[in-house]
Order: sequence, then structure tokens, then C-alpha cells
Amino acid sequence: MFAATKQTGPREVEIGKRFYQIGGFHPLRPDFHPPALDVRHARAIFTLLSFRKPNENTQLIRFSFYEFCRRYARTNGGRYARAIKSIVADLVDSYIRITDLPTKVSRQYRLIERIQTESRPPRRKDSRLALSNQSEIFFNGCTLSPEFFGLLGEIAELQHLKLGVFTAIRAPLAQAIYLYIPSRAHHHTERNPFEITLTRLLEQVAYPALKHKSVRHKIFTQHTKTSRSIVQQLDRLETVKGVFRVRLAETADGSEWKLQAWVEKNQHQPKLLSGNSKLIAAWDASGRTRELLEKRLANAQPLNDYELDLLEKAAVKVKGNERCFVLAKAMLSPAEFTGLLAEAKGEEFEGRKAKKNPTARLIWRLKSAISGRNFAPLSRSQGLDS
Repeated sequence: MFAATKQTGPREVEIGKRFYQIGGFHPLRPDFHPPALDVRHARAIFTLLSFRKPNENTQLIRFSFYEFCRRYARTNGGRYARAIKSIVADLVDSYIRITDLPTKVSRQYRLIERIQTESRPPRRKDSRLALSNQSEIFFNGCTLSPEFFGLLGEIAELQHLKLGVFTAIRAPLAQAIYLYIPSRAHHHTERNPFEITLTRLLEQVAYPALKHKSVRHKIFTQHTKTSRSIVQQLDRLETVKGVFRVRLAETADGSEWKLQAWVEKNQHQPKLLSGNSKLIAAWDASGRTRELLEKRLANAQPLNDYELDLLEKAAVKVKGNERCFVLAKAMLSPAEFTGLLAEAKGEEFEGRKAKKNPTARLIWRLKSAISGRNFAPLSRSQGLDS
């Protein structure tokens, strides 16, 4: 229902015996055309939902706009805050229409029934706003319409994706695919993956048509200055039921590329505890119990896009060492783990050479942090984690 690119009119989708239209229309004013919606608005809706407490079943969602921006874009900078405010405003003006195809009866309702804001004088007296008549706006929460709230509870896709993972994905195309594919790939395996041609996939997420096979392949595999390829952003994303895996393959006749997808069920703990590991030895040396370790590994999560991006920029080799990094992520606090990755990236950017290589240096520091020891110079004899 949410397109990968900006739209000029209502998004129209037929699912089962229902026809859905979302955004871009007003049921009482045919001559008025509210903003059309896309995956940016889906991201805002799911950011709203992320403020709900576990097992909370209420239409009222309370949040501060500062924290909303942090969850939506990992920043509350002025440019981002203004863009996010505009996206929320679009949602306030948006409707959804659901038509029952057998009876042709349509029902329309708003997405957001009510939004609570406050306007206050600028807190910073040196702000330019303090010299004008403008005020700062504070969002205290919003109330979803009962119909839209009920619809969200019925959407099968939401039962598979993790909202925090979705809001962390950078590329709009990758976001749209993450909304669409995991629920279909859930019962598939690596040997029997869910398959869809790139032409059909781009059509389903309302991405502009690409005439040539090579161009479609490039869209999914090329890197940009700010993000990894679409395939890399999607592969190994966490879902509620496991780990989302994707790859590209050619069709049997070689005329097209297709996306193959499956979900690896959550089985991290047995694999992580099996075999020898210098990180597990470091945990034991810290004096903490195996019982506590097992609890942490039971909630072990794969590396997310942000962490993989830090590792790539730090010139750290992930392939062959992924188990090590997943172990370290489970053993350390989120701040400790990402802090060490960010430090490794900073050293690479500053040209600070490792005595052996950046991968060995980072693994040694992870091991030291887990054992509780202070950092010391890395010797050439210290190798990679097995």
C-alpha cells in the first residue's frame, strides 16, 4: 500500500476481495487533493506505533516530537525536523478508502483522528525565533482512527516485520520491499526460496519502470556514497520470526533477474555457544556466569544495517567473522558495541594503521571489553577469532 517513490495520486491496491485507496483524495471535497502517500509516510506511521508499550491496545499514542525525530531519522536536526513535520501533516490530512468488491460498498475514514500539539515561546533566548512572533511546536501525541487502528491489527505484514528494523533501513526501495516480502518468504527456506522477478517486484512497490535487465540488476546491486546496495541492506535483516535473507538469481531462460527470499528461523543460541571462541573465554575470565551468558545469547540479534555500515567503513572483514561480531553484540551493551565500531571507523578515516589489520584490532578490543580489561597495544601474534 505504500509506494517506494513519491506519488502524484492515490495509491490503489487490490487485495483479496477488497480494493484499497490511500492518500491523495478527500471523500467530501472531490476538487481537493491532499498529499499522496509513499513509504516515507509508512515509516512515520510505524514510528508512531513504536511508541506503544508491549501488549498495549490503545488508539492514543503519546510521544515527544524530539524523540519521534530521533526514531524516524536518528537525528532531530532542523532540516530533518521540518521534513518530518511535513510528513506528519500529510498523514493528518489523509484518508483511506476500502471497497468491498462483491457489494461495491466503499467506506472512507481518516488515518489520524486527532493530534495534540502545543506552541510555546522559544526556550533558547539567543534563538532567532526569540526575535520574531514564531513559537516552537511540541507534539504530545496522536490518536489513530478506530478503523485504521483495527486495519493495522489485521495486516499480516506487521506480524512479521520489526518496526525498529524498518525505521533503520535507509533506502526507500529497501523499506518498501521489507514491508512487502518477509511475510511471503516466511515459510520458505534457502533450498526453496520465495521468488519474484525484479520487473514484478518493482511494479508491486510502484517503482518507476526500468526497461533493461541490466539496469534493474544495477538498481539492486550498486553502492552509493551514503548507503550500501539494496540487496545488502535487505539481507540478514531481523524479523519477528527470524532473519530475512535475500539474493539475486537469473531466471531459467536468462531473460530476467529475480529476487529469492527466505527466513532463517531464530536459532542463534545453539550456534553461538557451539565450538571454541576467544570471546566466550573472555566472558568466563570476567567472572560472570554462563547462565547470564545464555540469557544474553537467547536474545542475540544479527548485525543491523547501521552496524554493517560502520564495519564496512572501518575496513573490517565481516565474512568469516560474523559469528564473532554477533557474539560480541549480545555480550556487550548496545552503547559499548556501537561505540567500539564507531571508534574503529574513526581510526580508519584518520589513517591510523593497525599493527596487523583493522579486523584483528577490532576483535581484540571487543574481547578486551568483554573481559573487562583495559586496552593495550595489539601484538602481531594475536589473530582473528576462530
